[in-house]
Amino acid sequence: MAGIKDFHGRVAVVTGGASGIGKGLARRLVAEGAEVVLADNDANLVTAAAEDIDATSYVVDVRDAAAVQELADWTVRRFGAVDFVANNAGVGPLAPFDELTPDDFRWVLDINVHGVVHGMKAFLPVLKTNPDGGHMLNTASMSGLVSLSGMSAYSASKFAVVALTEAVRAELEAEGSPVGLSVLVPAQVKSNIGENALKRPGLAGRLPHGSNDDHLPPGEWMEADDAARIVLDAVLRRDLYIVTHPETLRQVEARHERIAQAFAAAAAR
Repeated sequence: MAGIKDFHGRVAVVTGGASGIGKGLARRLVAEGAEVVLADNDANLVTAAAEDIDATSYVVDVRDAAAVQELADWTVRRFGAVDFVANNAGVGPLAPFDELTPDDFRWVLDINVHGVVHGMKAFLPVLKTNPDGGHMLNTASMSGLVSLSGMSAYSASKFAVVALTEAVRAELEAEGSPVGLSVLVPAQVKSNIGENALKRPGLAGRLPHGSNDDHLPPGEWMEADDAARIVLDAVLRRDLYIVTHPETLRQVEARHERIAQAFAAAAAR
């Protein structure tokens, strides 16, 4: 089976790469011999992060399809190819539904869903030109498998990313494409997502309900570098779902049990 066997000499692009999982992925990719383009919308943060790990910085807003396409074109011009892409940029205001505005939802969906779509549209054609394909990673969340209180906007976006990845992976497999596609469903991994939530438009003058942490389930927080090791090992195996916290399985099983009970009740009627 074609695909990435290792990352040495490969060209990788990581969006949302200035901190958290994105920076952890980039750091490990560099350590394994890849040329890494670290892309983020915060110019100061991404420049500092790239210098810290010996990557190349690029400023991009993933909400802008044309800008993401230019990122793809620029990377090919600069490095000659792209082998691995992580559509990792994401935001997550965690608050009760009543406290979220329509603009909050648009902001989350534009970044978390359309940002992934833009990355896939721009980079999948590039990966398909590689003799051995390459690989793309979409970052979702455990909140894309189980939705909890205070996560309506975030979960809506992450469920969409999981579904999008599943559907496109099935299409790639039906085509016999050598391009691999995975979805990352992490639980608590240390990042700046809480701080990013405070950047959403129109928040000034509105008091958020507690902190983002108030709506997170209990669990052990993982270092981003440890998550990156799990992710890249799974990419080499071409796994569809990449899990960081296996102990969260019970939450997924409980949801599926409720769905199965609904089907059983419908059959009984």
